Amino acid sequence: MNIVMKGGLTAALASVAACGAPETSNSNTSSPAVQEKTAETHSTTGTVTTVSAGNVTIAHEPVATIQWPAMTMTFAANDAAMLQGFKPGDRVSFAFRESGNGAALTSIKKR
Repeated sequence: MNIVMKGGLTAALASVAACGAPETSNSNTSSPAVQEKTAETHSTTGTVTTVSAGNVTIAHEPVATIQWPAMTMTFAANDAAMLQGFKPGDRVSFAFRESGNGAALTSIKKR
């Protein structure tokens, strides 16, 4: 009986000690699969609501490739010059990539 209790106590102490141990993970956020998904280009249509200093806010339609619903969001332009000539109310088709800092606009054209 004493041996069984010691074994149970040892297992309980090992469990408690493991709670304070740092977590380890096999996931690697810089793996090629993760980078490839992040670099994927998505496209949709929408209406420009604001244009300012290298950013454009667009009320866009759903984005099927990443299962986003229709919403209004701001996109950073890869090149601020690509936003010249756009104004609120313009209907546009555009493409973007997701990044760690949000969504980066890769192309935009009036419809």
